[in-house]
Order: sequence, then structure tokens, then C-alpha cells
Amino acid sequence: MAESTTQMYGVDVSSNNSASTNNYVNFGSKFVFVKLTEGTSYKNPSAATQIATAKASGQVPYGYFWAIFSGDSFLAKLNAEYAVSTAKQLGLPAGSFIATDWEKGDGNITTGNTVANTQAILTSMRVVKDAGYRPMLYSGAYVLRTNVNTSLILKEFPNSLWVASYPRSGAVNEPDFNYFPSMDGIAIWQFTDNWQGARVDGNIAVIDLASNDNGDDEMNWHPGVQYDQLGIVKINNSNGADLYEDSTLTKKVGHRDYGTSFKISRAKNGAVCAGTNQWFSQADVLTKINPLSVNSSAPAIFRLTSNEAWTQNEPNAAAKGIKKHYKGETFKVFGRTGQYLKVGSEQDGKYFDGTKGQIIL
Repeated sequence: MAESTTQMYGVDVSSNNSASTNNYVNFGSKFVFVKLTEGTSYKNPSAATQIATAKASGQVPYGYFWAIFSGDSFLAKLNAEYAVSTAKQLGLPAGSFIATDWEKGDGNITTGNTVANTQAILTSMRVVKDAGYRPMLYSGAYVLRTNVNTSLILKEFPNSLWVASYPRSGAVNEPDFNYFPSMDGIAIWQFTDNWQGARVDGNIAVIDLASNDNGDDEMNWHPGVQYDQLGIVKINNSNGADLYEDSTLTKKVGHRDYGTSFKISRAKNGAVCAGTNQWFSQADVLTKINPLSVNSSAPAIFRLTSNEAWTQNEPNAAAKGIKKHYKGETFKVFGRTGQYLKVGSEQDGKYFDGTKGQIIL
């Protein structure tokens, strides 16, 4: 059977919800985002109990704070510092997610300058990271598309978006993926504000929240590449990396900044090729190789990037679809035949078309 490693349900709560989060386990909830603070003066009076009952019922507690800084980076720093200080007082474990809840209301203006908005949000997320927590950005799909440069957010904090997008009002028991907000970098989709009719926000994780996908080192950087692409490198030399004409690394032809990443097509003599006459020394970069590009029988992880895709039992374009899956689902791969990835049994479909997603390194 094709094995999905994501799609975990959870809730988010504030003082408007019950102080006990125990009941959400009956809905299938595995995590709880608890409101910590708002601005620089309000603390959720129910937060301690909500975190404690989440832990006691086997749900993973995370946190969020309602941002009141609009596009002001100085205020963003103060908001985030207040939130992480409160999180530590409440005993929220280090390494937990803390989301910047940046939406319209209570004095937070989202219609200002996009550059200022984005820089202020990044400031808040850096404070969260520097405090030992994992940053995330929450808002509605429209606000994120219109008033924030999410590309810059994701460049620094990959897979860090928590996006609200509701297809309809009223009680909702499960998400309708026909209405999934098609944006890069989504970690969690908030699909309703009335899950199971309990007047609580319902969320579904579309990445593995247990993995640390938004850090900087080899263990937590997991880029996606095309099924037959050799790999990708990220410059991890704080001074940047020189580009050379060939793999002998003798003639410099340019320089690239720290943190930037590039697809690679070849590796030779301790160097990697990122384009015509563009070679990096491997001493200056973190290299991730796609195992399926060098061994068609290698295991791998595949994530769907198309809105929907079908498994099939034959590795060709004419094969009948067996089972439909949706964007964000992740599967174990056991090899490939051409562009068709082996993922499961005949009952659920043996193959996916590799062009429908990415290999996660």
C-alpha cells in the first residue's frame, strides 16, 4: 500500500475555546496551536491549561501570537519577544512551533507597504528562531497573496506557511482538497472554523511537522527536486562561494551569496556544476544528491506538487488511474521505471508519474 507520511489533523485555540483540549482527540486531532499573546500586553488566560491538557491527551502543543505590528519591524520584535517569553514561562518545549498570526484586526493593518510588511514578519520569525523555537506564519490566503512577499519568507524559512482558506461556512468534518490554497511553502491548511460542529478551527498538516524543515544545516534542509535531477546545493560558507569556469577550480567567473541554492547536473573532482561554465567547490556548499538520479532502484521520498494525481499500475501515459491523491501528500518510493515512481501495491496503484511532484532530499 502507498504510505502517506503527512495529513495529520489538529486544532488551534484561544480563550474563546474551552480551557481543556482533551475532547479534540475524539476528532482525530494530533496537535494543538495555543494562543500565547496578543501585541505586547495581553496573555491568553487559558494557555497554561490548554497546553497541559494537550500534552496529557497525547496532542503536541504549539503556540501562536496575534501580531499587532502591521509593517513596523521594531514593534514586530517586541511582539515576538513577548510571545517567546510567555512560551517559556508556560513551559512550551524548545523546538515547538510558534506562529506569527498576522491578519487584519485589533489594530494590525495588513494593507500597508508589502516590503515593510514582509520585513516586519521576518523580524518576528527571526526572534522566534533565535529563542529556540520553530517559526511559522499564519494568515489568510488572500492576505498572503496580496500583502506579503511569501517568496522572501520561504527563502529564509522554507515550508513555514499556515494558511486559512475556507470553501464554505457551517460545520465541516474533513477538508475538501478541491479548495486547497495552491501556494508554495504550505505546512498547514486551516480548512474550517467549525470542525465537527465544535466551533473550533480545524487544520491539516501537509508536511511532516515532526521533521525540522525550516532550519539551516544538513539534518533539516530538505529541498525538492525533479525525479531525474542529480541534486541541489546550498551555499553554507558565510562568506559566500566563488564560481569557477570548470572543475579544476582555477579561473573565477563570479560569486554567489551565502544561503542561495542551485540545481546541479554534474559532480567531479570535489566540484559541482550548476550551469554552463559554473562550478562550485564542494567545500563551500551543502550538497544533496537525489538517489533516484544515480540508482533507479533506490528508495526515496516523493511529495505531490500537482493539485491532484492518480496512482496507476503500468509505467506509461496510457495507464488507467487507480486512486486519486492530492497536493502535499508524501509517499515512500521504492525505485523508478523512467519517469514513473514505484510507490505501492496493485490494489492502491503501483506507480506515480514523477512529473506530478518532487523527490524530497
